[in-house]
Amino acid sequence: MPGKAELLKQVPIFSELSQRELDAVARYCRYYKYGASEVIFDDNSRGEELFLIKRGEVLITKHHNEGDRDIARFIAGETFGDLELLDEASRSTVATALTETVLLQFPGKGFLLEDLLRRHSNIFAPVLHSLLVMIARRIRDTNRLISENAPWVQDLRRQLHTDKLTGLYNRTYLEEDFSELLSGYGEGTALIMVKPDRFKHINDRFGHETGDRVLRVMAQTLLAAAGSEGWAARYRGDEFAVILPAAGNERSRNLARDIGQAMGSIDMGKLVGEAYEPITVSTGVALYSRDGKTNMELIQRAFELMFMAREAGGNCVLCAGDTVEVR
Repeated sequence: MPGKAELLKQVPIFSELSQRELDAVARYCRYYKYGASEVIFDDNSRGEELFLIKRGEVLITKHHNEGDRDIARFIAGETFGDLELLDEASRSTVATALTETVLLQFPGKGFLLEDLLRRHSNIFAPVLHSLLVMIARRIRDTNRLISENAPWVQDLRRQLHTDKLTGLYNRTYLEEDFSELLSGYGEGTALIMVKPDRFKHINDRFGHETGDRVLRVMAQTLLAAAGSEGWAARYRGDEFAVILPAAGNERSRNLARDIGQAMGSIDMGKLVGEAYEPITVSTGVALYSRDGKTNMELIQRAFELMFMAREAGGNCVLCAGDTVEVR
């Protein structure tokens, strides 16, 4: 069976050491035996050791609210813990022996890596260099994996930026990602803010479940009105935004009118279970960069115009510089 020095030679960060240097490092290593299902370290322990599996198998897991998740599995001849060797913080994972396992641990219990670095700086300087090179390589590999085109990243972004009730983009997307899209969309891009005039009455009379049903239908109506070029977001509560790239003043005004007509055509009787008045909306239209040079300025301006329309009695479109226009 190979001795400690021979096992250390298999570890990348020790592989360039001479036999004499390997023998020196081996003096600070210790063997430890673990039974099947025995925890080697948990996520409350400090990450100050490197482990090489002489015999057996080890599972690395991470705790989540919905349950443990398997991260990695290591077998004889493989190492783990190397990336945490210099980390003084608590570990974020749990290591468990899957079978009866024998590990070579560096440094062994009773030894501190900090003391060894001072005592044998000539030996550990190249070890530290190899460790840093390995960490840099893994970071680069990780960055390649975590690209914005990766399907799971796209799925995560959709979850983070999607309103759960309506399926539209949410306020976070409007306030963050829309900023990066504006310059590509170009001058005249319209942000149309829409708010139903008497939505509170629907909630108060028919309950929030019915109100949510109405909001979902409104969201789909907005999407249909925006067409293939535009998109819609739920800003907050019963407030919505529609984005139409490079629309210009007249086209955006016409779309705002179309939105009002489409909202008025929603079959409210079917949604609330009895005869009910049509939905009317107050609408504010802001254009890039006439009314704002950033996404937040556009949101604020469209929001102001929407409330001016609402205060004027609702059921109207208001653009910057307009007098109130009743539909």
